[in-house]
Amino acid sequence: MNRYRENTAYQYRPPRYSRFWAPLLYAVSDALYLRRKHRVSEVRVRHGGEAVLQHYRRGDAMLFTPNHSDHADPHVLMHLSRRFRIPIHFMAAREIFELNWGLQGRFLQRAGVFSIDREGSDLKAIKEALRIMVEGRYPLVLFPEGEIFHLNEMLTPLNEGASTIALRTARRPEGGTPGRRVVVVPTALRYRYLDDITPTFGPALDRLDAYLHWPPRQQQDPVERIYRFGEAMLGLREMQWLGQTLSGPLPERVSEFRERLIRGVEEALGRPAAAGPHPERVRRLRGHLRSLILATPPPPTDDLRMRYEQLDRLYLAVQLYSYPAQYVRDKPNQERLAETILKFEEDLFGQYRLPGPRRVDVCFCTPIDAGAFLAECADDLKVAVPRLTERIAGAIQAAVLRE
Repeated sequence: MNRYRENTAYQYRPPRYSRFWAPLLYAVSDALYLRRKHRVSEVRVRHGGEAVLQHYRRGDAMLFTPNHSDHADPHVLMHLSRRFRIPIHFMAAREIFELNWGLQGRFLQRAGVFSIDREGSDLKAIKEALRIMVEGRYPLVLFPEGEIFHLNEMLTPLNEGASTIALRTARRPEGGTPGRRVVVVPTALRYRYLDDITPTFGPALDRLDAYLHWPPRQQQDPVERIYRFGEAMLGLREMQWLGQTLSGPLPERVSEFRERLIRGVEEALGRPAAAGPHPERVRRLRGHLRSLILATPPPPTDDLRMRYEQLDRLYLAVQLYSYPAQYVRDKPNQERLAETILKFEEDLFGQYRLPGPRRVDVCFCTPIDAGAFLAECADDLKVAVPRLTERIAGAIQAAVLRE
């Protein structure tokens, strides 16, 4: 997972799409990022391409909601935009612009990318998304998982923002123009290695073992080596943050550790225990901590140190969320083993090594008519938003598991 700065005031970055620059930037994305950096040599559309083209040619407003399991995901969507000649816009986390400042940030805007502060009430970004959808000139891409958890075959809980934008667009008079629909396209991306990469697991795990000053264990089963390393790192982090190691089965132990980390920050901030998935609770807490760090006048040094320590706790909680305890054992294929080793490398060393060339299979699931869906829910957004989110999640999860 990427770790971002917390001491930067948010500045909204609107899209400044250029029909001249965008195709050139997408070509650069293809050559330098998709193929070279992320080693994706083939993008295969397995289902739904014709339906997408029909909706675009008819002038329907489209919202694509892909799963977000890999750093290559936006480059895959840019590749498809270029291939199908459909200009698209992206809603991207503010941190993308903080990492790509200056000229790079302006290039992102020329490619149709605009920012959103996921941890605050970013009304400008929401209004921009609604404007894009209402006008219907450019399909909008929004990653409802938010974070990249490197779980290629498992969908994590979706934020409700995508459903809200689609349904609010359909509710507006401009969105419901006769003959023009507002459609949500659940999009499933699944990466597969083109070659047998199992010979790379031993050396990669040796590098991880060396981090703990362990001797190489080339003869041991890689699945067992992954769990042995993971449990050792879990114990170290438990001692670091709790002063003790937890007991019990691994899934319960990981869940309990996450809860203690998050609950500890909630208590320190005087907030009641929140409901909802851990990533959502972390998102709200991070937004609150960021506001304290950026307060005027600046907080005292000791307070600032404490806030950063609390952010470290939350960062670890989200890291733990990306390691479902039985994910590898349930289905020990080379993709699951590789992405788990990759996560260890990224979390410990800040970088990772892709072990071979890959193909991504893309499935555009059956489009969902947001207007019709809202009518089925008696025009009640409070009912429709969670139901639509659940339907999007179900479609994506079924598609990523499809062989």
